Amino acid sequence: MRKIGILGFVGVLALVLAGCGGGDNGRVVTGPGLVGLDDTSSNTAPLLTVTYTAPLSAPVTVKILSDLASDGDIAFDPFRSSFTVTAGPSSVLFGIDSANANLPEYRAFLTFPLNGFGGRPVVPSDAIINSADIVVFVDFLDFASAVPTFLDLVQYPFRNLGVSNPSLDFDTLPLATLPVFDFFDSDVGGYVGIPVTSLMQQAQATPGLVDFQLRFSRDMSVPPLSPSAPSVGTGRAVVAGPRAMGGIAPTRQPATAKPLSPAELAARRR
Repeated sequence: MRKIGILGFVGVLALVLAGCGGGDNGRVVTGPGLVGLDDTSSNTAPLLTVTYTAPLSAPVTVKILSDLASDGDIAFDPFRSSFTVTAGPSSVLFGIDSANANLPEYRAFLTFPLNGFGGRPVVPSDAIINSADIVVFVDFLDFASAVPTFLDLVQYPFRNLGVSNPSLDFDTLPLATLPVFDFFDSDVGGYVGIPVTSLMQQAQATPGLVDFQLRFSRDMSVPPLSPSAPSVGTGRAVVAGPRAMGGIAPTRQPATAKPLSPAELAARRR
């Protein structure tokens, strides 16, 4: 079914582009859309903030950076019926790459350790989650004014994304998911905050789960290039930068965040 849906993009592009010149009446034009989330340093890598209450304690707030070696993306090429796994990239990708004639679908994966791995704060297994959100830095958004997005709580092998079976991680059933929401072209070069309280609560309720792992994917039920109302069901919001670094364990060497250059983007697409 995925192959049929992606191949359908080709047949509708000419028809829709001929009659659709942009958003109207407050609507936005969706499209295949490819989104890049920066994953290079403590300054810009995905950050999880959790406020919880442990037994007999006052509320505690912790900030946990994603584990860059566990982060990555998987691309499915519908013409070759093949998967390409990229682990630990500088930018994780999700969506449809319209610059590639095969229109591969990317899904992005992030891991936030909850057990203190790498000197990070711990979220106790018996903690009650009051609130949680993640903040991501958007590198680029290609060929769409908005990309309708699913964000799922999933499980995949720590630091072994797609090693044993890429299709299994690509298509794994979510433990929980958020209502669809959008990334916009205006997000490029800035931070976006996404409430994930319900996903974090489900993670706490799942026995043996020691990592908070997320998968980003394009909502394939939204037709390509069709006008639609923004679907901001999660209450996502633009977050002012720069990031406050107090209490955040460093990952790689701090770097000044900047959108990917055309050459860098081309290298990621090969």
